[in-house]
Amino acid sequence: MKRFAAWQGAALALCLSACGTPSGTPERIVLVVVDTLRADHLSPYAAHVATPHAAALAERGQVFPNAFASFHQTTMSMASLFTGRTPSLETGARERALDWTGGTWCGLRRLAADAQGSACLPVDVPTLAEGLRSAGYWTAGIATNALLFRPAGYDRGFERWIEVGGGRGSGFALSDPLLRSGNRANEAVARALSERPQDRFFLYVHYMDVHDFAMRGIGYREAVEATDRTFGALLELLHEQGLLEGAVVVLASDHGERFEELHLVEGKENHKGNPSFEEVLHVPLVIAPPVVDDPERPLRGDDLYRLLLRVAGVEVPDRTDLEPGELFVSELRWQTYRRGRWKSYRERAGGALRLVDLGLDPGERRDVADAHPEVAGAHARRMDALTGALATRGAGASRLSEEDERRLRALGYLD
Repeated sequence: MKRFAAWQGAALALCLSACGTPSGTPERIVLVVVDTLRADHLSPYAAHVATPHAAALAERGQVFPNAFASFHQTTMSMASLFTGRTPSLETGARERALDWTGGTWCGLRRLAADAQGSACLPVDVPTLAEGLRSAGYWTAGIATNALLFRPAGYDRGFERWIEVGGGRGSGFALSDPLLRSGNRANEAVARALSERPQDRFFLYVHYMDVHDFAMRGIGYREAVEATDRTFGALLELLHEQGLLEGAVVVLASDHGERFEELHLVEGKENHKGNPSFEEVLHVPLVIAPPVVDDPERPLRGDDLYRLLLRVAGVEVPDRTDLEPGELFVSELRWQTYRRGRWKSYRERAGGALRLVDLGLDPGERRDVADAHPEVAGAHARRMDALTGALATRGAGASRLSEEDERRLRALGYLD
């Protein structure tokens, strides 16, 4: 695209301190989340995939090589990104996880008051959109993943919220990936921008084409490359309206995908985790123009929440549920913990802990717990502490509602 090429040398060449308001905050923040995108399938991270628009963004900004999803599945990962909190299915007893339903699949039920209605994102937990709205940004969200649709609560703080591909009660639309395609999402972006009351805004766009690659009968790589073209079209749309100059653009993912890799334990297929291997946790993150001094440091979804608020000049507490550099994935059947080069998995039934050294074994194939008992012991103790600290107390058994089941089935999570 010639117009896109012209933009490469303009807006993204600006540094953060030279754009936006006098305080140094950007005029616009654009967050693009590509559902189910592995880090090693985007050209800033791997050369075998043709994603020129992502590569152009990287050339004008920063690539974060150590970005990780907070969970292996969308609802919890996006809840973390939208609230800065760590998702959890803990009940306080390692052996039993919290049942996964439309009321708990945000992973933040421990933070909810007794009366939450049908929302699973607790109403008392501040959201990214609320924080940016309070800073003077008009907020618009384009959602294509039905698990994020109302009334789950992900729309809180967005003044304009568009659900692409069908809403509540329209199952036929949810089952057709073409109706939630990136092209449809871009059409919704154009519609939202035509209604904007001001040019200072936060725009969140969620693309589902990579998630839907099998439903669409195409390969994963083909879906990634097609989504890159869709992303390029979005940038061109913004450029044509003069909205890229003075903008910070973020390209991210909620989780990755598994391709039958062999590991020390079997695990679940696709992005169902249990336990969560690196291919479902290591995600791409590209931000332009540069916004941090050290893009090499580990960064989780909840860290991205705080980073974006600080970019916008919003004060946010430093307190987090996890310590810097650690990752805890509270899963239905497993607990997965990582810190630095060491990563451990503990099965809820039985409680045996496996340990891998990612520095020597990036394929996660060898259990070295016996060779490094001090590391395994430290991980076990930390996981015990997090099992209690992130627990939802007094949670009774519950079941998926018919609406929850319909959405899960439409997205391929139920047989």
